[in-house]
Amino acid sequence: MTTVRQQHEASASRAGLAVFAALVAASAYGGAFGLIAGLLDLGAVVTARLPLHSPVLGGLALATLVALPFSLLARYAWRGDRRCDRAELVAGLLLVGWILIELAFIRQVTLFHPVYLVIGTALAWLGYQASGQYQPPNVPTK
Repeated sequence: MTTVRQQHEASASRAGLAVFAALVAASAYGGAFGLIAGLLDLGAVVTARLPLHSPVLGGLALATLVALPFSLLARYAWRGDRRCDRAELVAGLLLVGWILIELAFIRQVTLFHPVYLVIGTALAWLGYQASGQYQPPNVPTK
């Protein structure tokens, strides 16, 4: 049986996750808008490395693979939806995948790459643990 304190702590952590996911989504929407509108100049070398040499395609992919899943995660977390843990796992994995694929194409590392790799990895791990898939090892006690 859960106590009122445990329920309050779970609710607070979900609200924190919702705000954090919304911030990641907002940054991804901002990046996507910047790429699509031509406000973010990647330079000729990086643009030439993009699929079809298109920042617009990159912006659409960023919105689809990062911004939308993190928007959904923020919604699920805010509402306390039972799908939140799975959404956290999937959004984290998509963010890690996005960063790795982006690095493979542009071949330039910036400050935000390791930051978002850590964020994606942490969220995927936390979502994995919370979704019930994780079984901690049995450690014998003396």
